[in-house]
Parts: sequence; C-alpha cells; structure tokens
Amino acid sequence: MPRWTKLLLLVLGLLLVATLPLARQFDTGSIEGVITDDRGPLPYASIEARNLMFGDITRGESEIDGRYRIEDLRPGRYSLSVTAAGHEQAWVPRIVVERGGVSQRDVRLGRSETIPTSF
Repeated sequence: MPRWTKLLLLVLGLLLVATLPLARQFDTGSIEGVITDDRGPLPYASIEARNLMFGDITRGESEIDGRYRIEDLRPGRYSLSVTAAGHEQAWVPRIVVERGGVSQRDVRLGRSETIPTSF
C-alpha cells in the first residue's frame, strides 16, 4: 500500500475518533429546571434522576440561583427526587427524556415543619 494511502487512512481514522463525543451528545438527553420554595430560588438542593426502565441513577445539585441540569441521560422515562435541608422532599413520577432533547421541569419545595427538641 502506498505511503500516502496509509497517511490518508490515519487522518480519516483520527477524524472519526474526534467526532465520537459529538455523536454521543445526540444519543443522550438531559433534564433541567429551577428549584424554588416560597421565598424564591433554592440553592444546593439535591436532585436524583432515576431511569424507570433500567434503574440507573444520576445525581446533581442546584446552583446558587436554583437552576439545575442533569446531562448524559439515556432516552427513556425518569422519576425525579428533590431534597433540601429544611424542606419537604418533592417527587416527580414521570419525565420523558428524548434523544438529543432537553426536558424542562421546575420543582417547588415546601418548607418542613420543624419540631423543637429539648435535651
């Protein structure tokens, strides 16, 4: 095989490998939204997305402005659990994630009743 053919195959192979992350991006989807309570955006809330078919769990956390984004989810149906200190847990039973898509879901948490304890 001529040397230029080998070089051409090498360059084409490297280009193919370089496009794999881009192709992967369109094989998955994401869920994003804003976590709030009665006072506004809720920072540092814990978010857990569970794939209902396979049981995969992906975790995330809301930013200082209450926004969150959970990426690289395989397409399918998910449930979403949101927790934050001093708040009741919220559960979203079904969110559909499509290939290459972004599913939008805002969640509002209620404040939990704190019971004073004495020692």
